[in-house]
Amino acid sequence: RSERMAALGQLVAEITHEIKNPLMLIGGFAQQLSRVIDDEKNLKKVNIIADEVKRLERLLADLREFYLPKTIASEKVDIKELLQEVFSLVKKDCKEKNIQTELSIDKPGILVTGDRGRLKQVFLNLFKNSMEAMEHGGILSIETSLSGDHVEITVTDEGCGIPEQDKEKIFSPFFTTKSHGTGLGLCISKRIVEEHAGSSLTMKSEEGKGTSFNISLPVYHETP
Repeated sequence: RSERMAALGQLVAEITHEIKNPLMLIGGFAQQLSRVIDDEKNLKKVNIIADEVKRLERLLADLREFYLPKTIASEKVDIKELLQEVFSLVKKDCKEKNIQTELSIDKPGILVTGDRGRLKQVFLNLFKNSMEAMEHGGILSIETSLSGDHVEITVTDEGCGIPEQDKEKIFSPFFTTKSHGTGLGLCISKRIVEEHAGSSLTMKSEEGKGTSFNISLPVYHETP
């Protein structure tokens, strides 16, 4: 099985590389055309091309991440600083979508041992998922709390919730309820979290009321 996965990973790497280069050219030309086209009808078509290129680029990135996972780095990560950084990246989009944001840090200075870049990827994905679930606005809440020797980070939205029949499949690869999703974001996020020893990513949802994702990470303690 490991040999088959390695071969599949190599194939995915070669295919995504071959597709990525022409996609970049198409996207670049589309952006150039959008700056010089005056006709509204044709401009709309060019913008659709640019948007679809971005969607395909995200799909290629997800495929590479899924079949060619990176090694988890080990460093001290300040949870408050990381959440504030990711929070700042989505704040503008939240405002445009009429989404109120709440960030509640139980205790500053909490450190975990992990891969800062990969954890940032996880939080950004969860934040964006929550935002997409609130088509008509709502509250995006991020809370941290200490539970024994773990820090719990909970991301909660007031979106449509997840139907009962879909809950067991929500972390499955290629499963999505969105028309534009790759179905890999949550699967990759769960794997990244679980590659951090003693960590977990879980979900609770009620259809029509919203969804909460909880990440549990061991707190870093200085050894005497």
